[in-house]
Amino acid sequence: MQPQIKIDSLYDEMRVMRDQLLNRIELLESDVDILTKENMDYAKQMYELENYLEDRIDTVLDYLKTIKSNEGLEYKEGSKEVNKKSKETSRLVH
Repeated sequence: MQPQIKIDSLYDEMRVMRDQLLNRIELLESDVDILTKENMDYAKQMYELENYLEDRIDTVLDYLKTIKSNEGLEYKEGSKEVNKKSKETSRLVH
């Protein structure tokens, strides 16, 4: 806190108010600088998180595609074996 200043005139009162406002402006500028830095740090963290999540999603999608294609191959191979066995069975029956 500032020491009490004896105010004898309107001009002196205006000077005191001006000094108080300037001090407050300096404090606010400092707060803005701090908040700006925090915002930049937050934005950087969000960017890194977004990239990490995109990489993880791509990895999971690739894995799911691999599983799906492997299941498709197993299904096709299974179908070929079933078709082959049914043809052999039909030959034996005739």
